[in-house]
Amino acid sequence: MKVNPRTVFHILIGALFVIFGVLGLLLPIINGTVLLIIGLIIISFENPYVEKKLFSVTQKNKLIHSLYLKLEKVIRKIFRV
Repeated sequence: MKVNPRTVFHILIGALFVIFGVLGLLLPIINGTVLLIIGLIIISFENPYVEKKLFSVTQKNKLIHSLYLKLEKVIRKIFRV
């Protein structure tokens, strides 16, 4: 089985954002929530389960869902996915 380097890159970058997001939740200097969401969006490029969960969780609030969709669009543009 051949591993796609782009997949590994997305998972590593997403994991780094999630780690910094968790640190941001503990430290008052970093905005952890935004970093967690960005990390999960990047991981969702390669994991359909995470994508489905993010979509269903954000659908509970219209404002959050619209912001999620805009942020996902920007991140997809940056990563060319």
